[in-house]
Amino acid sequence: MDTELTPAQLAVEYLRRDPGVLTPAQYLKRVKQLELEFADLMSLSSLELKEEIDFAWRLGIH
Repeated sequence: MDTELTPAQLAVEYLRRDPGVLTPAQYLKRVKQLELEFADLMSLSSLELKEEIDFAWRLGIH
């Protein structure tokens, strides 16, 4: 059984928990955008990911 999540699965799960209301077209566009963002994050090394988290924290994005 494969338990590793793909960027697409993460995007869908993220939107499933988002209380915002989207049209079907907006939903598909947002899934693609999030899929690319998750793929980028998943390709980072642990040090690069820590740097991204620190940068977001300094900007006030949690």
